[in-house]
Amino acid sequence: MAGWGAASVPLKVALIVLCVALVVFVIGFSTEKWASTTYASEIRAKSQRIPVFVDQSLGLWRYTVCYNARNNYLPRDTRRYIQYYGCNSNDIDLFIDGLRYCGDWYHGVQAVECMGLILMVGAVILLFLYFFVQSVNQKKYLYIIIALTFGAVVFIVIGVGIYGSKIHNTKYIFYNYKLNWSFGLTVAGALLGFIAGIAEIIELRK
Repeated sequence: MAGWGAASVPLKVALIVLCVALVVFVIGFSTEKWASTTYASEIRAKSQRIPVFVDQSLGLWRYTVCYNARNNYLPRDTRRYIQYYGCNSNDIDLFIDGLRYCGDWYHGVQAVECMGLILMVGAVILLFLYFFVQSVNQKKYLYIIIALTFGAVVFIVIGVGIYGSKIHNTKYIFYNYKLNWSFGLTVAGALLGFIAGIAEIIELRK
């Protein structure tokens, strides 16, 4: 009989962990902190050269550039220029177009992470149906759920593997990028998805 009360512990664990995995992955997938770098630069305004730190953060889809004062005791008018520049968010393609040999692998990562998202969403939907719809509460659908879950994990891992290996060799001027928390959340989503898949296999072997 379908339903939460009739479900086994492994299946309940699989559903909870897979839902958490999807939420964690979506946050990492959509935010702009996959990688970042900070470097010293200058803003030119009214014959002035204003020293600033530039924080550049990359996501899968957008990137952000923020300007911060290097000196806490700058005159008020000078600070206004820095505040005018502030933070700007742009489409990631503008960043990719500015770097040589970056477009192919970056778009590849976007593609495989999208596949991971589609498969994980499919696994969550089908697992909900497996729980609450009697006609879907069959072993053959559990096989499909397991395939979707591990397929999502594989695509996510491929994407983060490519990104992690390539971004360290990607330089803006002379500054290297370091992996950041959005990348970490994406990895965490894959790990949680793997745990959910193990729970599904335990349910299958009962």
